[in-house]
Amino acid sequence: MDLEALKKALASRLHGVRPESVVLVGVGNRLRGDDAIGPAIIDMLKGHVPHALDVGEAPENYTSMIKRLKPSVIIFLDALDFGGMPGSVTLVESEEIQRYGASTHGLSLEVAMDYLRLETGAVVFLIGVQPERVGEGEGLSPSLVKPINDLARALIEAIQN
Repeated sequence: MDLEALKKALASRLHGVRPESVVLVGVGNRLRGDDAIGPAIIDMLKGHVPHALDVGEAPENYTSMIKRLKPSVIIFLDALDFGGMPGSVTLVESEEIQRYGASTHGLSLEVAMDYLRLETGAVVFLIGVQPERVGEGEGLSPSLVKPINDLARALIEAIQN
């Protein structure tokens, strides 16, 4: 999915939604290369959107906090190997996550997303970003800096409009 298609999908899903009812959830390990995509995007969003949470590798540990925010939309952000070019994005429903199987947080992410959808009635989905490398070592691949900056800007625009 290219950035323009993602912007359209976000505009459609966020139409008429108050910014304070959108919760962005970054999933990932900052010590495993591009697995840090989710937390890196959250860093860019802080101060621009009401609710941007870095949940590390354990989204299930933050479900109570997320529920207290009374969200109508919950957007998870994570590295996801879907066979695209590094930095490309895809929008994934919770029931589709296991099909990809390459997220290091696959099962806990699917469970957390399903649980939050049932408990809050919110629209819940994942924006997966294709990593270049996942493994030991801090810092994102240089090729991902522009794509995740573009994604962060697209999210801010979609939430604020």
